[in-house]
Amino acid sequence: MGEIYIGVMSGTSLDGIDVVIIEFSDKDENDENIKRINVKQSYSHSMPIDIKKDVLSMCQGQKTTLSEVGDLNRRLGIVYAEAINEAIKLSSIDPNSILAIGCHGQTVWHQPPTKTKTTTTTIITDSQKNDGFTIQLGDCNRIATLTGITTIGDFRNRDISYGGQGAPLTPSFHKYSLSSSKETRIILNIGGISNITLLPSNNIIPVTGFDTGPGNILLDSWIQLKMNGKPYDKDGEWANQGKINELLLKSLYDYSSSFLNKLPPKSTGRELFNIQWLLNVIESIKDNEKVRDEDVQATLLEFTCRTIVDEIIRIKNCKIDRVLVCGGGCKNKLIMNRLSTLLKDYDDSCKVSTTDEFGINSQDMEAIAFAWFAKRTLNHQTSNLISVTGASKETILGAIYLKNNFEN
Repeated sequence: MGEIYIGVMSGTSLDGIDVVIIEFSDKDENDENIKRINVKQSYSHSMPIDIKKDVLSMCQGQKTTLSEVGDLNRRLGIVYAEAINEAIKLSSIDPNSILAIGCHGQTVWHQPPTKTKTTTTTIITDSQKNDGFTIQLGDCNRIATLTGITTIGDFRNRDISYGGQGAPLTPSFHKYSLSSSKETRIILNIGGISNITLLPSNNIIPVTGFDTGPGNILLDSWIQLKMNGKPYDKDGEWANQGKINELLLKSLYDYSSSFLNKLPPKSTGRELFNIQWLLNVIESIKDNEKVRDEDVQATLLEFTCRTIVDEIIRIKNCKIDRVLVCGGGCKNKLIMNRLSTLLKDYDDSCKVSTTDEFGINSQDMEAIAFAWFAKRTLNHQTSNLISVTGASKETILGAIYLKNNFEN
């Protein structure tokens, strides 16, 4: 019998709360032929509309008060706990057997350090000067109280305190679960934001990972604005009705060049790629050209796919054998088809599929990762990779909110 943990994730897409209950094998972590992850339960809980609205308002820099921030933190903690308790109920697992919950929380602001690299000899001084921070809401005190289970949250800020980007964190889990000595892989996560992890087949080249730009975030925001709140463009059907507008595509690149042209490590979020940013880009070209709504959607899909492939093409130190896609974006057939075409144009021997093919549910990837981070933290093990985030030191991540012994 392995150890049981829960992972909870709600990303920038705000499309729901993903909860997984995981049994981790205690067998050899270095043997890639052993299945180390057993998903006991997977559950998706809808995000309440009022919470979604308040998160979006906060993410886009709207004026808010400390009272509003605190109340949103409280409400998110409660809805996370509801989702967790429902998943436990569905699984019939004894809550007393669950060692901890790893909860990412809901990002409302992510500001990586202006200067990323620190030196090991000046960690304290550099940390004092470090202007980076990240805010994920969802009160872990409430979660621990309402579930009776030790809860771990705030995973990103410790990496930032060492000069790192605080994101992406999942590459260390990708290394644990999907690396291979037989082929070099890229794990591509298309959530609200897209990020890639390079998993070389040898130990000479380090694992790297970074955000590439938008995933579903602009596509979802645009269709929600123009199609009466329709949550997403299923299979890219609306985008498929439009035509790519080259002037708009160029403007999307121009308006995000400060991020796109930056070398890794790098991370981004809704603080850059949001609906107001998109409206500003469209406004900038309206005197030259009128763009139909479906053409905007088609162009956004092209922008998303091209910015991903642009970053893959930049990788020159090894040949990519396979790209494994996960996250909500891999359910969009048009995105998957376009990515496959662009990657085949680059290297027709590169295989493209989803992580499901290798035993990791593509929709549960990030939630599983945070269950694993909770396990690492509880066992005093580090979880960040300095080759990914740019931190000066590998460190234990997260803050632990212990259950009371009388609760359960």
